[in-house]
Amino acid sequence: MAMYYRGREYDSEAMRQMSLDRRLLRVLWAFAEPFRHLLALALVLMLLAAAADLWRPYLMKVAIDDYIAEFNPDGLRRVVYLYAASLVFSAAVSYAETFVLQYIGQQVIYNIRAKVFQKLIYRRFGEMESQPVGRMVTRVTNDTDAVKELYTDVLVAFASDIIILSGIVVVMLSINWRLALVAFTIIPPMFLLTILYQRFAREAYRRVREKTAVINTYLQESLNGIGVIKAFWRFERTAGEYRAINKEYMAAGLREMRTFAIFRPFVDLLHVVATVAVLSYGGWEYAAGALEVGVVVAFLRYVEKFFWPIKDISEKYSLLQSALAAAERIYELIAAGGGGEEDQPPATGHQSFRGHIRFENVWFAYKDEDWVLQDVSFTINAGEFVGIAGPSGSGKTTVISLLLRFYEPQKGAIFLDGQNIQTIPLSVLRHQIGVVFQDVHLFRGTIRDNITLFDQSIPAERIMAAATTANLDAFVRELPQKYETPVGYHGALLSSGQRQLISLARVLAWRSSILILDEATSSIDSATEALIQTALERIAKTRTMLVVAHRLSTIQHADRIIVLSKGRVAEQGTHKELISCQGVYQRLYSSQ
Repeated sequence: MAMYYRGREYDSEAMRQMSLDRRLLRVLWAFAEPFRHLLALALVLMLLAAAADLWRPYLMKVAIDDYIAEFNPDGLRRVVYLYAASLVFSAAVSYAETFVLQYIGQQVIYNIRAKVFQKLIYRRFGEMESQPVGRMVTRVTNDTDAVKELYTDVLVAFASDIIILSGIVVVMLSINWRLALVAFTIIPPMFLLTILYQRFAREAYRRVREKTAVINTYLQESLNGIGVIKAFWRFERTAGEYRAINKEYMAAGLREMRTFAIFRPFVDLLHVVATVAVLSYGGWEYAAGALEVGVVVAFLRYVEKFFWPIKDISEKYSLLQSALAAAERIYELIAAGGGGEEDQPPATGHQSFRGHIRFENVWFAYKDEDWVLQDVSFTINAGEFVGIAGPSGSGKTTVISLLLRFYEPQKGAIFLDGQNIQTIPLSVLRHQIGVVFQDVHLFRGTIRDNITLFDQSIPAERIMAAATTANLDAFVRELPQKYETPVGYHGALLSSGQRQLISLARVLAWRSSILILDEATSSIDSATEALIQTALERIAKTRTMLVVAHRLSTIQHADRIIVLSKGRVAEQGTHKELISCQGVYQRLYSSQ
């Protein structure tokens, strides 16, 4: 019973894999379909190259049997000229074929990379948070490179090899069918060998791709955390962890090589067997006077050429398995639709909001029913400056993530100006809500680039006005290159406070109706906090402002403070009112 069940399970897995392969090939063909005319041209070039290749052994037969045996130098000279001409023709056709295929491959992979990157950046925020960056980088780089080989070296090459094999079979049968059948005795064992190879190769290539993602992820994390590694003198442990991962990567690569290394010698062995069979039977037939020497020579050449495509197919099959293993990893991105932020309804015209926010009985959990927010309700009036405070883990940042629709609540609803935010296009919602995050990310470029996010339509006057309001302009004007000063990798040339001020100016330049600061002053010095505090007092007069604060000094002048505790709204009021309540807020304030 157990053996029967295992067999059924294997059959089910095999059918599932075949179905997946067909889906993968359909998706991959969709990228190549715009270039079908060029693919047809490549196929024609292959046919011409195959015809010239098949003609040359026959020319050798003619030269030996009709001219060398008959001592006809003029006829032999003509055959030599034809043979040389076929070589030149094959070289020219092969160059054209390679150029066309490489052009198609580069164009297709350009489109795939663009599609994969687009799918990645439009994925839901929750899905992105759970994926290591190194793995996503692998998808855009290594995996797409592997898929490129499917177009440049595999699919059309398979067609070429099949054409050559078919042509060799026809020619050999037409010259001497008995000798041809002797040569073809190696086909059944070759077919069996290929099936066995297929069974093991796919898993080997899939494992290599998985280990590539692991090693890229570890590299990404280690280099991003190099400061921590240096500060804690964690060199030996980090190097040891990398060696262990690298060893697994090497083992996967060796397993891949062993799979192919076993297959290739068996192909060579079958080639030797076929050659011996042709020589033995051909020699016997020649001795009996039933066969010419030229036929035997031509057959030996055809047998050799018969194994060239077989070896090529085995190598291309390796590339095919590698490409399909890589395609599996990007299939969910390039094929699966729905669920991403690009599927949101588009914005229709210009929309603006007054900034009235209402949370109504909102429940949220990142996993199962481990509730981070429980029945949270509160209202923020348009133009109001509201602070959100609470102990660590009380759900402060989650409130912001839900308002931005990085996540969706499991229960309850959130309204903006009376409209459920789930009905507001994301492009509109996020243009109306500007966020200054705790961890500021600056892109490679200048201060101007990071304020405008490379949007050339934002005028210089608006940039300077935003920088002035954010108390950034005075600092920038002291720099030699002013707003064209490079910020370095991740803003490494600036202090954390300066990066925070740039982030604040970015929000102001985008003219959002609602401004959110998420723990924006938790890691800056007192001087920069004072600058931000002054800027907030200016901004509070022009728009709704929601400030999540660990440092309560940032929000003590807010119109109202909402205090969260254990995922619930514990209390609300002004700074003075909450202090007098002797509750959660007062304990937090006293501890600072």
